[in-house]
Order: sequence, then structure tokens, then C-alpha cells
Amino acid sequence: MKYDIVIVGAGPAGLMAARTAGEQGLKVALLERKKDIPQIHRSCGGVLNVNEPTFGEIVRFDDEQNVVTFTKQGFTIAYDGPYRNVYGFHIYSPGEVRLEFGNFAELSKAPQKNRLGLATSKEHLLRILLEETEKHGVAVFPNTNVCSVKKETSGVIVECADGTSFEGVFVIAADGINSRIARVLKLNKDRYFFGTTRDASIEIEGTECPDPEGFLFMITQRGIFSMIPHYQKNCYHMDASTYRRDIQPRKLLDYFIHEDPTFSKWYRGAKVLNHKTACVVNLMSPLEKPFQDNVLLIGDACWRREMSNVGSLSTGYRAGRCIAEALKRGESGEEGLGDYFAWYDEHYFKPHGTRKQGGRDFSEYLTPEQIDYLAGLPNRQFPQTMDIYKVVNHIGKAYSELFTRISEERPDVMDKLIEVREDMDANMERRLKQGFKNI
Repeated sequence: MKYDIVIVGAGPAGLMAARTAGEQGLKVALLERKKDIPQIHRSCGGVLNVNEPTFGEIVRFDDEQNVVTFTKQGFTIAYDGPYRNVYGFHIYSPGEVRLEFGNFAELSKAPQKNRLGLATSKEHLLRILLEETEKHGVAVFPNTNVCSVKKETSGVIVECADGTSFEGVFVIAADGINSRIARVLKLNKDRYFFGTTRDASIEIEGTECPDPEGFLFMITQRGIFSMIPHYQKNCYHMDASTYRRDIQPRKLLDYFIHEDPTFSKWYRGAKVLNHKTACVVNLMSPLEKPFQDNVLLIGDACWRREMSNVGSLSTGYRAGRCIAEALKRGESGEEGLGDYFAWYDEHYFKPHGTRKQGGRDFSEYLTPEQIDYLAGLPNRQFPQTMDIYKVVNHIGKAYSELFTRISEERPDVMDKLIEVREDMDANMERRLKQGFKNI
């Protein structure tokens, strides 16, 4: 079966690439190992970043027309499903001291202007994209598990577990984090490995959370937990993550909801819903050039972790468009994709690709009281954002200005902060030993 493009993976990146290439009149095959393509099996909050730059793109949502517009690249997606507004990040210390990135109560008075995220039904979004993809003549093959990819003289051959094979001039690998195609092509051999995380997620209804419209991180004695609004009113998506093999993420969530001395009161009358998900992720540095043997890797397949829905959709659109333009020019190899590589380098790899993986858990070093002390020091509200890089930068700048005060007021805390810094390499080594490196 011969095609212009064979796309492996039907998440946001793969579906957008297929829709875009189909619109351009290309012959496209879309392969997905799930039987029900839109169904979500792994941990995913479904948030779509809006009104703030994300990898060079700014997304707007029209509530009346039910249209999502990617303003920089000029494409749209219909979305008529349920959603809730998200206004940014807040971080809580073990004693509920809060680092605020914007005042949600004030911001919510003008939601269309001030929201930075939409908590969407990702299943509904994917179903819309799938229907549009099929309307454009794309051949969709669910329940198709890809085993290998290899370059031949005639094109790129994709072989599947059931014995079927597909041939394309180009292949787009959109098979997500820990991409099998990246492994088959041996593209991971030069990527840095930063450890393995194991996540468990639940959906919960009815809480007494003081910031119901934000993306919340809660630091506790047992680790860091996250909570974001679900698209259904009064429901939330909660996640626990750990690098350690001796800890079960699901038990972490049970502890947090029922036993944590500070936060369990938020969930006294809450009900855990039936939809429970999990994932295991090997963290690796992003690919500087996500291309080999006429295979272009997009979305999470070439990234560290969670490029975001905006990033995945953007790479899918750009990939589909650039390959279509290259084939129309008669360029059937790497030389035709210069525009894609330049765009990826400018907006993805150069700004974010060389950052080293951090994320040390301060609760391993500091007592809850010491973390509460640190959380109370800035005594100001940080600028509203949903950009985790901005959050880290704002916090780093604020505390760099407070080191003298910390040293004078709490030398015990300063000693611990110095220990955190001096233990960076050893901490990473412990993390790597707990991981499941598979390149």
C-alpha cells in the first residue's frame, strides 16, 4: 500500500498532520494502535494553552463560534465540546502557604481576556479532528501496531505486527513520548537520559479547593501533587508522580486525599470517579534534528515530555503543510523540509531543547516548616502565567534576592539549600539508578 505520507500515531500531532496533508490533496495513511482512537488511556489533563505565547504560537478561543485559532500559523480547529477556564499556576507549601501567579478571583471577572488555558475534553477534540481527517480522504487504520520502519530505494516501509506493511515517500512519527520509531531508528543513542517517572491520575468530583480555576502544585512530606480543572464543572484531574520504584503512585494519591495533614480537608466530601489513568515515561533530552531516513518526528516523539497540546498540534500542522509543499515542488527528501527544521529550531530546540532536566524534590532535604518559611518570604504576587519555564525563572530570581536574608534569619535553612545545590549530581545519579533506561 503506497502513500505520499504514512503517519504513525493519531494523537493531536498525528491527527493534525493527517488533516493538513489530506486538505492539501496528498494520499495519506494514518496508523494508530488503539482501537478507539479518541479514547484517552494515559494520564492527560487535556488543557489547551490560550492567550499566552507557547512555542512561538498564540491560540485564541471564540466562545460563540466554537473555534480555536492558531494566530501565528493561521489555522483553526472546531471545538464545540465542554470546557472550563484556567487562569494560571499556584504553588502550595506543606502548610498551605501559597505562591500566587495571578489573582484568580479578579482574573475570572473577565474570562475571555484573562484565561490562559482551556480544560477541554481531549476525547471530544480528537474525535472532531478524526472526523475532519476522514472527510479529507485520509485512510485511517486503528488497531494497527507498528513494529519497524526502514528506508528502501522506493520509499520508507512501515511494518506492522499483523504482517501488513505501508510505504510512504515520507513517514511522520507521531507516536508520542518514548516513541518506538525513535528507538527503531536508533535516534535515542545520543539523547541524555534523565530518569523514569511513574504517574497515576484520577478524576475527582466535589472539593473545597480555594483556587478552583488554576493549575495547582502541592508540595507535601510525601512528594509533589498536581490538580487542574476538569472540563466538567466541579471536577478535577489529580496526578501523583515519582521517580522511585519502591513507591506506588496510586497509594500516594490515596494518602494525599485521605491522610495528608494539610490538604486532605479539601477532599472531605469529594468523590473519586471511575476514570483512572497512569503512564510510565522515560525522560530524555529533545532531538536537535527530528529527522532521519525520510522519517520526521513530531510532537512528544521528539521531545522531553509533554510538548503540550498547542505544541503537538502546531508541529502536526507544520509537518503536514511542509511535506505537501515539498512534494508539490518535486522534492522527496530532506532538502524539501528546510522550512520545518528552521521553524522547529527557532521555536522549540533553541529556546528549550538544551535545558537540563531538574525538578529536585525539596521535601527530601527540607522539613515542612522550613519549606513554609521559604514560601512565605517573597510576600508578593508573581505575574500570571501558564508557562512553567517562566514560573521557574520568576521563583529563581525572587529567591536569589533573598539569600542574604535567609542566611541571617535561618542559617539552618541556608545550610539545607547549600546541601541541595551540592547534591545535584548525586541526586541525579540516584534518579538514574531508579529508572528504566531503554534507548
